[in-house]
Formats: sequence, structure tokens, C-alpha cells
Amino acid sequence: MLNQLAKNQYVKMVKNNDEKNDNKKEVEYGIVLDGGQDQYEIMSIGFENKDGHFLEYPIEVENLVQTYNIHDAMFDEVKENEVRRKMNIWLEKNFKN
Repeated sequence: MLNQLAKNQYVKMVKNNDEKNDNKKEVEYGIVLDGGQDQYEIMSIGFENKDGHFLEYPIEVENLVQTYNIHDAMFDEVKENEVRRKMNIWLEKNFKN
């Protein structure tokens, strides 16, 4: 678990799902756009479905960029090569400079 995030870092955010008191965790992937102290702007790129597969968000999704507190979720660096590759492709396709 990370205690600090860096700009342009790919992060995996694991949030507890409090609905219906079940122990399922919500897993989302994103890139850190900006931040400091304990507040970070993170653009969500995708999520894990119930089968554990990475799915990309369409660009039209509302609230693609949100501000998170470091304590809002468990943050970890994205280590899975296939997920990192898909995130790179999504960024290139949707946010070319």
C-alpha cells in the first residue's frame, strides 16, 4: 500500500464496497494527474469486473477525474504488465498531445 502518490503514476485503487454488507472490494485503475499532501487528482481509466478482468471506461463517463484523499482507498502501483499496456493504449488513443 502506498502512502504517497507521484504525478503520472499508474495506480490501483481498492475500495471496500459497503453495500449489502458484503466483503466485495471495488478495484479501479487510474493515473495521478496532480496532487500534494494527502489530496490527489486521479483520472480513472478502468476497473476490474467481477471476474477480475480489466475493463476500460469510455471517455464519455462522468467524473472521470476525481479528487481522492490518500485514506479514501488502498493505493498500489499497477504492476500487471497487461493492465499497464491497456492503460497506455487508452491514454494514447484518448489523450494524444
